[in-house]
Amino acid sequence: MAKATIQEDDSRPDVCKAVRAVGILKPKFNPAKATFDPPTIDVLGTGFWLKQEGLFVTCGHVISNLLSGPIDFTGMLVVGGNGFSYCRASVDVYDLMHDLAVLSMHLPDEQLKHQIDTGLIIADKNAAVADRVSYAGFPFGNMLLNNRHSPTYAEGIVGNDILGEQFLKQVQISGQVAHGFSGSPIVKISDPMKVIGVVANSPTEAIGQANIFRGISWQHLRAICNLARS
Repeated sequence: MAKATIQEDDSRPDVCKAVRAVGILKPKFNPAKATFDPPTIDVLGTGFWLKQEGLFVTCGHVISNLLSGPIDFTGMLVVGGNGFSYCRASVDVYDLMHDLAVLSMHLPDEQLKHQIDTGLIIADKNAAVADRVSYAGFPFGNMLLNNRHSPTYAEGIVGNDILGEQFLKQVQISGQVAHGFSGSPIVKISDPMKVIGVVANSPTEAIGQANIFRGISWQHLRAICNLARS
């Protein structure tokens, strides 16, 4: 079900290779026919693989609605795209405070390893102001998908130091962001395998789609991975 079609000579940035679309598979009732249409995939956001941890991470708010009801109401959580077939997923760890979640894929070991091998690694130090960064994801859900469900690549710069609050550490990025990028990994262009943050949201709902946003810093990413592996 999840055989890869990504080519070995894929020359795209590493951040593009690591990401997958996170969505739901849900049958839809057709009142005209008084029956159900074939189920379709609705893309909710983005997630990505971490190679060393063997884990798949997304933002908590991407999957939060799936925790509040039965599968026949919410739909089945699936992960895929970017050259891979969609597969069923489940939530392993959910961190409401830091807006992160770890998902597990229901795949044979060999297929799972092939996906993990496309992953990134977690940074071990903060980026500096004016560092150039890149990120990739699935903005606007299904609206921009091609037949391979490839991600959209974007670039920006670190606009501020890590913003430390009581429970949150966030990095401010100047770059284009839209709904669906949530859960995308942020990497420095000069060090493209290391995730310095995870795209979360604009500073306020009023700003909406903006050219500035905050990412969840790598420290929280490390913490939730340690929790998932404990």
